[in-house]
Amino acid sequence: MPVPKVAYRDPRFEPVTGPVDESKVRKAYSFLDEYREDEMKELREKIKTSKDESAKERMKRTLLSMESKKKAQVRKDKELEILDKHRKEEKELVKQGKQPFYLKKAEQKKRVLLDRYGDLKGKQLDRVIERRRKKVEGKEKKNMPFARRGVES
Repeated sequence: MPVPKVAYRDPRFEPVTGPVDESKVRKAYSFLDEYREDEMKELREKIKTSKDESAKERMKRTLLSMESKKKAQVRKDKELEILDKHRKEEKELVKQGKQPFYLKKAEQKKRVLLDRYGDLKGKQLDRVIERRRKKVEGKEKKNMPFARRGVES
């Protein structure tokens, strides 16, 4: 008869303790970012010195994955920073007696995009917009039933 496996859980993240405040967790475990940076640096050095091509490819994929996770986290932190800034401004206005205004999801996305692409000018902005359009177009095409993909209307 098989023995049931004991499920170990971290009490800090149990639903009983309430919702997890991600900003507090990020601050508490910020030292992990430094560890990841060191890991990435070591990985780059190993890639340079490695002779084995298959191991080198594995390390390159790992490094690419780590870099993309880092970029995603930086982008997420930037978004949270923008929203926190709005919340602080709203708190100040509420203290002055104004009615609180909560941003809708679409408006939050607009603010993030404005912050990200607001400083671009001319051709750079056109290039970014074109790339985004192609990306969305590709996703739509992928989600479309196969029979209608080639048909233009």
